[in-house]
Amino acid sequence: MKVFRLLWPGFRRQSRWILLGIALILLSLFAAAFLLGLSGWFITASALAGVGLIMGLDIFTPGAGIRLAAITRTLARYGERLASHEATFRLLAELRQRLFDRLLTRDEFSLRQLRRGDTLDRLTRDVDTLDHLFIGVLGPVIAALLLGLAVAGAFTVMGAASAAAAVVVILLLNLLATLLVARTGRAPTRQRSAMEPDQRMLATEGLEGMEVLKAFDRAGEWGRRLGDHNRRMIVLGRRVARLDAIGQGVTTLIGLGGLWIVLVFGIMLTEAGGISTPLLVLMVLVMLALTEAWQPLPAAWRRLAACRTAAERAAELTDAVPARSIPAGTRPVPATHSIEASRLGFGYHELLPPLLDDFNLFIGAGERIVLTGPSGGGKTTLGLLLIGQLSPDSGRVLYGGRDLESIEPGALRQAIGYLPQRPVVFRDTLANNLRLASPDASDARLIEVIEQVGLERLLEALPEGLGAWIGEGGADVSGGELRRIALARLLLTNPQVVVLDEPTTGLDAGSARAMQAGLDGWLGDRTVIMISHEPELLPRYDRSIQIGSQKSPTLNG
Repeated sequence: MKVFRLLWPGFRRQSRWILLGIALILLSLFAAAFLLGLSGWFITASALAGVGLIMGLDIFTPGAGIRLAAITRTLARYGERLASHEATFRLLAELRQRLFDRLLTRDEFSLRQLRRGDTLDRLTRDVDTLDHLFIGVLGPVIAALLLGLAVAGAFTVMGAASAAAAVVVILLLNLLATLLVARTGRAPTRQRSAMEPDQRMLATEGLEGMEVLKAFDRAGEWGRRLGDHNRRMIVLGRRVARLDAIGQGVTTLIGLGGLWIVLVFGIMLTEAGGISTPLLVLMVLVMLALTEAWQPLPAAWRRLAACRTAAERAAELTDAVPARSIPAGTRPVPATHSIEASRLGFGYHELLPPLLDDFNLFIGAGERIVLTGPSGGGKTTLGLLLIGQLSPDSGRVLYGGRDLESIEPGALRQAIGYLPQRPVVFRDTLANNLRLASPDASDARLIEVIEQVGLERLLEALPEGLGAWIGEGGADVSGGELRRIALARLLLTNPQVVVLDEPTTGLDAGSARAMQAGLDGWLGDRTVIMISHEPELLPRYDRSIQIGSQKSPTLNG
């Protein structure tokens, strides 16, 4: 089952907390059953002693046992909450970290294909759904089973073997009822769980695109679509709620039926002198406690289907294969920083014509080239292929004469500086956004790179200077300023190869030319690949390569 495969590494590492949680759940159930049964025994024995049927009743020992059971139950319940939640939070935190680490191995293109809201849902809501697995299913079921077996063993020791057999039968019937409810509710539960992400996406996309929907007079249609989706979810929710109620009612009936059977057997044993009347009352009340322990389990086990759906969605983040394979025996970055594409072929879909077919290109160490051409012609794709973010369908890319795929990925990332077409800044200070590239950079160094990219006016306009906060996604800066912040961050690194994807987008001609001089000095003798529709605004370059929609791109000197 995928849910257990997904959580198994965490289960192994958090096994102590998990076992402690199960032990405390079991102790809490034992204490509750013991408290109820001993109280019934003590009250009955006291009543019989009062009418003279029992002589010399010791009231101190059972009274102390009752107090001990009450205190133990309270402490065990509190401790079980602490242990089980600690185990669950550790499991989920570790799972999120593992999913995020896996995302870090994916190439830049495949990350673009992820829907932001859906991916966030997988890392938050779907992972949170899995907290029910241990707290609501595994721990209580294991504890209820062990409690039932312990009660059957205790009845056997007391000389009530027939009552013990009845307990075993009741356990089997409860297991059967639980499994039947889980099986019946699996389909509607999984269906409703699968609809929840679509519901959130419909709502959020509708709100984000409300202006467009209103402009085309489609807002009402979108609202009806969302309403129909919600009504289907409500129908499924009512169905599983009724199923939960039926499951709880069935287990209650089984438990009460077992209680009556134990009562009948107990009366027969009492009349035969096998057990005393107080022990009969103890057995009946223990059966009542056992029934309460089983009542919530059918619904809990049914919700395992929701955990499975959530696990499958979360696991898709780990199952995705990076576009660039990482073979064993990787090697360090070569000393020569030339790049060569040899008979390169690449397409995004087998039914579409390839963007590149038998493409050859050599970029010498220290050479600067510009990739130009119409949108959708493959400029960004070629750039990603040349730095190993994508793997070609045919041919290969050589870095310093060595196959790019044989170079250690971490060293390759340090050797290549990349300014993406859609740069990202975080909701943090300007200084912290820049120090992502160089944590030890001084304020003076940050100001220097800000001036190099022509952002000194922005810095002067911010009252807090480098300490000014930037909104999420750069919401409070312009597109050109956002790109220059990302470029300034790149200038804090020391790569041997630099790829700049549309570095002047969003800049007016004056701002672009102001940036040229500072950027040209930093590029120095690095190997540079620039992608642009406006090559006249770029720093100095040696060659321009036209990438068109045709299969064979043309090279312009």
